[in-house]
Amino acid sequence: MRRRMFWAYAFVSAPMLGLLVFSLGPILFTGWVSLHQWDMLSPPADMPWVGLDNFTYLLTKDTVFPKALGTTFLFAISGVGVNVLLGLGLALLLNSKIKGRTLWRVMYFLPVISAPLALGVIFAFLFDRNYGMVNNVLTSIGIARQPFLSSPNQALFAVVLIAIYQYVGYYIVIFLAGLQGIPQDYYDAAQVDGANRGQSFLYITLPLLRPVMLFVIVTNTIGALQVFDLVFATTSGGPANATMTVVLYMYNTAFKFSRMGRASAMAFILFAIIFAITIVQVRVLRDRTAS
Repeated sequence: MRRRMFWAYAFVSAPMLGLLVFSLGPILFTGWVSLHQWDMLSPPADMPWVGLDNFTYLLTKDTVFPKALGTTFLFAISGVGVNVLLGLGLALLLNSKIKGRTLWRVMYFLPVISAPLALGVIFAFLFDRNYGMVNNVLTSIGIARQPFLSSPNQALFAVVLIAIYQYVGYYIVIFLAGLQGIPQDYYDAAQVDGANRGQSFLYITLPLLRPVMLFVIVTNTIGALQVFDLVFATTSGGPANATMTVVLYMYNTAFKFSRMGRASAMAFILFAIIFAITIVQVRVLRDRTAS
């Protein structure tokens, strides 16, 4: 028994050590840096202590951070809502008996495996006001050219569309797996009782898909609140900070302006927001699933 326990702890200790070194260690160091002022040029031991000044500045004096936070929330709400509705709708369609289902699944999933930076660069060319293919199509049908990514009013909408295009295929696959896990006997029994398709969807499909919907909403929200690469490749936060997100602003603060302490404070504020939203989503959706 002692030998078994020794090897058990030996095998468990390796991943636990990796978790402590590469996950918990950087988190604790980030928390320590958020209480200091550090330009990444001076040694960490010489960082001036500022306490909660970085957090106070971000929440009371910084003019860009609240706007970046609002933009991030708007991006997350719109992206999550459309991804859930569109992903579920297309999954229901692909779960039916249509021709070429396998081909459609592959086509929807292809953008998921594309690099976000590459996809952002491609769409930046497609949405170009003067030479973009999208504007060429619009002018061919009599619609004036649109600025899209160069307009403060349209840039965020265009970025949301790109994000939906990239990730909706992933959620289609998740919903499709959930639909195929529902036993056909439930639908047969409902049909015998006289239920139509709408009633079967409301009282069988949706209740049994709630665990899947919980996973989709939580993971999509976490990913949307941390969006960086897509915005960085398309607009770099512009124009006029219209698409500036928290993570992009964090990156600029740390590596362009060498204010690592303030950027670390942003990271902890964003972590607290994501943690609170995730807890609320899990509690609400899990309670509904249990009921």
